[in-house]
Amino acid sequence: MPTRATEHRTEAERLQCARAITYVRERNRLGTTATPGIVLGACELFALEWEREWLRENFAAPFRRASTRHPKCIWVLGQGCARV
Repeated sequence: MPTRATEHRTEAERLQCARAITYVRERNRLGTTATPGIVLGACELFALEWEREWLRENFAAPFRRASTRHPKCIWVLGQGCARV
């Protein structure tokens, strides 16, 4: 089995690379094991669920970091922290 070395600057970047690889492996597994006739539907559903979760986690991360640094702030999109 081929191996690959990846470079990353942060732990978050490393996790994103690992998740992308996991996504492709799982999608490939699903495509080869799904019942004939439902492969496309199963893969589409998997992609939608995976992407939804990925987006939630990626969008929530900056807000979690900001809330721990500035617990008395409301995070305003595009403007940063607004003091309460």
